[in-house]
Amino acid sequence: MAKVSDLLNLPIFREIQVIAGHNGLSRTVRHVTVMEVPDIKRWLKGNDFLITSFYSVRKSEEEQCRLIEDLADTCCCVAVKTGEYVAEIPESVRETAESCGLPLLEIPYHVTYIDLIINIMNLIFEEEGTSAILEKYVKDILYENYTDEILMVERGRLFGFEVEKDHFAAVNISFRKKYIATEQEKKKLRFLCQTIQQFAKSSPSVRECYKISLKKGWLLLLEGEHQESLRHFIHTYITEEFIKERWTGGWEVLSCGIGPVLPGMLGIRDTYSASFKAMRVGHMLKNDQFLFSYDKLRTFCVLQEFFAQEKGQVLKEVLESAQSQELIDTLVMYYECGASLDKTAERMFTHKNTVKYRLNRLQERTGLSLKNPDENFQLYLAVLAMKLGGQ
Repeated sequence: MAKVSDLLNLPIFREIQVIAGHNGLSRTVRHVTVMEVPDIKRWLKGNDFLITSFYSVRKSEEEQCRLIEDLADTCCCVAVKTGEYVAEIPESVRETAESCGLPLLEIPYHVTYIDLIINIMNLIFEEEGTSAILEKYVKDILYENYTDEILMVERGRLFGFEVEKDHFAAVNISFRKKYIATEQEKKKLRFLCQTIQQFAKSSPSVRECYKISLKKGWLLLLEGEHQESLRHFIHTYITEEFIKERWTGGWEVLSCGIGPVLPGMLGIRDTYSASFKAMRVGHMLKNDQFLFSYDKLRTFCVLQEFFAQEKGQVLKEVLESAQSQELIDTLVMYYECGASLDKTAERMFTHKNTVKYRLNRLQERTGLSLKNPDENFQLYLAVLAMKLGGQ
């Protein structure tokens, strides 16, 4: 792990002075952060090399001291750029940093932030490895763990991320929500995701594929220069059949959501969020599947948000007049079977005439006909409201 003292050996640090906190130079550096907001600490991740101009506390020496005290247990170092908002670092601030054992550096005005960031990140790269740094970077984007978008774009370029130019799609492969996986199954899932990652990288449509750890599985973030070619690759190759061929366990324990192909940093967050929506709504609609694409479920995702509100209650009430769960279950299965009486009877282990009888009874009680397009539409929406509304 890189330490603050290691950074001081870099050429860029020749003009940067350690003015307090020498006892803390052995602190580990995991992140480099530029921050100028008042509540800095809430954005930090731990072991941050913090670069600041003291802009948020420029008017008060007392606030500057309080900030140093507050950062002492989170930051590995605080580097203050003087000359724009503070002419020099006050003695009281130096004494505070010294008493806290927090290294305090003074950056000359002509030294640029980006030069510092590049040099620090390169050293962290060497110490921790590229994959770990890339994962941190992607998670910073996903959870909006930054304040300066321009710096994030520049930071991405260090890793080959063309955040402003390229398109991204999230492939979320996890164990199902309530399933408790064994250590062996977790290893199998990791191997599966590595296999898909390498396959994606081999495609000319994919510039890069990043593997990010999640609580229940993995996120594969695919990056491509052209939106349509990346979308074509995903919908052609990332299928249930493709995953089943490479997964040695039971597919019933898996859940996979594919987000839409979107541009930029906002697109990374949105495709990630959409992959979860696709999984949630997909499982509500089809229990016999494990892979769900937001592109194919977009309308149902919008409806789910509507049905979850009180406005969707009027549609749920359509089926209450049926006064029979058996009749409602038959209607649900009828729609799931594509309005086929034969398939419905087969799936429900009953006779076709029994299905007919139940559907007729339901139509009588609701006053809505399956043969009338408008009324059939109301019944189908009511079924969707029941499935997607959380009841």
